[in-house]
Amino acid sequence: MHKLVLISLLLFAAMATAGVSDDSLQIHMQVARPHQDLWFAKDKGDHFLVSAFLTGAGYYAARSEMHRSDASSLNVAVGFSLSMGIGKELYDRYGRGGPFSLKDLGADVLGIGLGYLFCSLGKK
Repeated sequence: MHKLVLISLLLFAAMATAGVSDDSLQIHMQVARPHQDLWFAKDKGDHFLVSAFLTGAGYYAARSEMHRSDASSLNVAVGFSLSMGIGKELYDRYGRGGPFSLKDLGADVLGIGLGYLFCSLGKK
């Protein structure tokens, strides 16, 4: 089961960031509508990777710095990363006047899944 989740997450990350260079992104942004929210865009890859990183950082902080159990540390890490993703979308909506993106949150959840999988590897 873990292998299937890992392969799915890595495939999503590869597709989201494949073939997106700075030049092609600039051209694409000029052609796209102002608030077009694409599933396979650099933004989704960024959300995916940052959420995976925040999950790992949250796990490390809870386990090593707060001396919590493994299960509790994983819960703290997931909650921390998810709350950061939701906070970012609320900021986009109310702070910058842009759209609240459920697609960005979907990429965040996939990144959290990858971070969770890496943090739980080797645990019995």
